[in-house]
Amino acid sequence: MTTFIIRRIATIVPTLIFVSLLIFGLQQLLPGDPAMILAGEERDPTVIAHLRETMHLDKPFPVRYLYWVRGVLRGDLGESLRLQQPVRALIADKLPVTLELAWIAIIIALAIGIPAGVVSAVKRGTAWDYGANVVALWGLSTPNFWLGIMLILLFSVAAG
Repeated sequence: MTTFIIRRIATIVPTLIFVSLLIFGLQQLLPGDPAMILAGEERDPTVIAHLRETMHLDKPFPVRYLYWVRGVLRGDLGESLRLQQPVRALIADKLPVTLELAWIAIIIALAIGIPAGVVSAVKRGTAWDYGANVVALWGLSTPNFWLGIMLILLFSVAAG
């Protein structure tokens, strides 16, 4: 069991490093200059230079990545450019609602999935089995963004 855990950790660490490099690199490729956006409409060169220095935008990519990793490991996720609030506080504000939605989704999935699986297993090869499989396949293949919009339309627009 200990060797299994050690192998898993040995696999997770390079994966996390690769994913963090990928995400940070893609973030750096986004168009626009954060310092110019934060400087406002006047775009004073001294303000832009100060913002670039403060946000480490004047440093090369590897140095910026190391600053970012160090902050993340300390729990400092930075500050939202749009809301000018710490990202950690924003996540903490939204986390209870997210967890509530996740638990409700799990309960609904279990309430539908377990009975459908039992019926499909007990009535194997019958119309019930095929019906449960069709509903399960439909649920898996429906895009979440489309289903979400349709449910919003159903429950807020049509029912309201």
